[in-house]
Amino acid sequence: MTEGLFGALIALLVPVCFGTGMVVVRIGLQHMPPNTGNFLSLVSGWLVVTLLAFAIYPSQMLDMKWIALFGFALIGFINFPVGRFFNFVSIKQLGVLKAAPILAAAPVVSTAEGIFFLNENANGVILIGTLISIAGVVVVIRGDTRTTEPPTVDIVNEGTSSNFIKRHPILIGYLAALGACLAYGTIPPLGRVAVAELAEPIVTASYTLLFGSIFMGLLASKNIPRDLKSAPLFSSGLVALSGILMGVGVSILYFALSKAPVVVVSPVFGLNVFVSMIIVRLFLQKLEKVNAQLVLGSLLVVGGVAAVIVGSQI
Repeated sequence: MTEGLFGALIALLVPVCFGTGMVVVRIGLQHMPPNTGNFLSLVSGWLVVTLLAFAIYPSQMLDMKWIALFGFALIGFINFPVGRFFNFVSIKQLGVLKAAPILAAAPVVSTAEGIFFLNENANGVILIGTLISIAGVVVVIRGDTRTTEPPTVDIVNEGTSSNFIKRHPILIGYLAALGACLAYGTIPPLGRVAVAELAEPIVTASYTLLFGSIFMGLLASKNIPRDLKSAPLFSSGLVALSGILMGVGVSILYFALSKAPVVVVSPVFGLNVFVSMIIVRLFLQKLEKVNAQLVLGSLLVVGGVAAVIVGSQI
């Protein structure tokens, strides 16, 4: 088994963590704004990952150069205050099944950046797989153009921005999903550089989660105490659990990137769609419905991802 294939196989655990986390947070966010939920999930994930990192690499955790801290801060900012916040907004406005296929197109961004900035190789099969993934996203969006369901809970409580969100929940949801897609697509190339030059994968995960928590706390500090106090304990627990699942997923992602290039690892993210769909189908049919457009679009996305993985081995 080549190291690249080993990295791809390890990366299969990432969609299990993220796909499950997305469904769990979908339930928890019914009674909590996405910005507060983002902060809570980041802190819970950071605590678990940091305990593991200190247990395995205590000296590296305490001896970090400034250039490494700057790199971790950059990754943490793009991944969490930007990417995960947009992710939570899209899940809240659209639901897991409508947001996940958009997020599944992140490998398109990762592959392009891996080729242009890291000099990784791509071939015709990879490019065809990318186009198939994009087609799947288009199918999902077109199948939802007549949806007019309002969000379950407002993102903000007052002001003109709240009125705009109430009038255009689907537009806000898709714009947020696109923003999350771009942010998440940028993380694998940056993570590949980080684990190759700055620190071990789990140490990288710990510090990026730390900086993400700090940035998100600064952005949402005004409302966090109030939102956490008013949210049911069950909802807070679910959001925290989703953060732990996603934190573990981030650690596995960085480990996979330490073994394989971006164009091999990143397409596996598209399998988040299948994981989320299976869980929703089994346990949350009353919360979200699976229709033909979602199934077809998701199959196209996953098929495109599979083609990219095969192409990366040619």
